[in-house]
Amino acid sequence: MAIAPLALKQFKLLAHLPDNVIAELSQHAQFVDVPRRKVVMQKNKVAHSLGLLVSGRLQGVDMTLDGKEAGLYFIEPNDFFGELSVIDNLPAAEYIICISAAKIITIPATIIRSALSASSDIAAIINARLAHRLRESLSQRTLLSMPSPIQRVSAQLLHLTLASNKKDPSIADAPTHQEIAIMINTTRETVTRVFQTLQKKGLIKRNGNSLLVLNLKKLKLLATDTENI
Repeated sequence: MAIAPLALKQFKLLAHLPDNVIAELSQHAQFVDVPRRKVVMQKNKVAHSLGLLVSGRLQGVDMTLDGKEAGLYFIEPNDFFGELSVIDNLPAAEYIICISAAKIITIPATIIRSALSASSDIAAIINARLAHRLRESLSQRTLLSMPSPIQRVSAQLLHLTLASNKKDPSIADAPTHQEIAIMINTTRETVTRVFQTLQKKGLIKRNGNSLLVLNLKKLKLLATDTENI
């Protein structure tokens, strides 16, 4: 079933495309409901579609030599993934895993390549996303160099709060302690202990599946100096 052009126009990536190009994309786009923990992009396999995240959260993940998951980045609603394979037609360098039930729109890579040639806007946005992804990986490397788990957890929560693009400092459908643990190279038990400390100090609060950041300033201090706890 074709997707309404208006649904595609909601994505920044596609918002400025000509109506005739959007109409063509909509004929080939598909909605996909994805359950939690499903792999939506396989490492070492070419991604034959560009994915647009409507709702939920995804996580880019790789495997270490000893078989442990290493979190690379999160993908939030209104973002996209699989752009590298779309551009160079080479296998993906990481896995993309659904960490909460999600809705995704997929558009075949061949159709997206045609859109790239039709609009410089979409090419510019994809290039900007690639640059942002590189900066994210460099930022994550800096986070991993922090000596204290409480610093790393605080820095990761700050990143998720900023990525949510909300006026109130909150993280909807917050990642589990295990999902945060693989992002910051520690154990789930360690993340749980840090969360308990942050909650006792009144810095964060659980609200159903969401996480409220009650003291953003203090959390920023913790990301750089554990003496501020």
